Amino acid sequence: MKTLIFFGSPKQDGDTAALVQEFTAHLDGEIKVISNADDIAPCTDCRYCWHKPGCSIADEMQGMYPYIEACDNVVIASPIWFSSLSGPALNLASRLQTLFAARRFRKDPVKMKEKNGVIILVGGQPGTEIGPTQAALTILKLMNVCRPDAEKIYSLNTDRVPAGKDAAALARCREVAKRLNGAWRGSMRRDAGGSAPKPPTEECSP
Repeated sequence: MKTLIFFGSPKQDGDTAALVQEFTAHLDGEIKVISNADDIAPCTDCRYCWHKPGCSIADEMQGMYPYIEACDNVVIASPIWFSSLSGPALNLASRLQTLFAARRFRKDPVKMKEKNGVIILVGGQPGTEIGPTQAALTILKLMNVCRPDAEKIYSLNTDRVPAGKDAAALARCREVAKRLNGAWRGSMRRDAGGSAPKPPTEECSP
């Protein structure tokens, strides 16, 4: 099982990191994390991808595009800023413009298998998660995540209780990780049995 995490916090030891650490501690398989600590620039709207596959920016994101196609799970983890995803999270996600352009402008959508999606959000107040959740769902759709089935993990009282001490959020991290482990094992058993893969629905198709 392969999991890619878009880590949108500038803090490597903050509230978002606490939930990601709890989640990955219980998750099987290979895990890759990309963050603003990597050499990944935001999209410059050069529109290279409107006409050609890939991206004109030569940085570490180039090596992540094949992994996006191959992975089984995609996670967007972000603090909530101004009732939105964080700037670093949006900068990383902007480099998925090539996937959107493939479908919209080049009429050559990237073929990738259906994936499981997870959204991890931390914020100071309940109610601020609505906007960033919708943005994360839109981003996940580009990577062929079936949006209604995306798992959501929230810690929304960090002004008073750090996410690392939010018992309900930590329990949810463990629950979602174990659910993904079980889904992976189930898919391996089905593949071994020779059953046909489930065709993607409109909600799952990029």
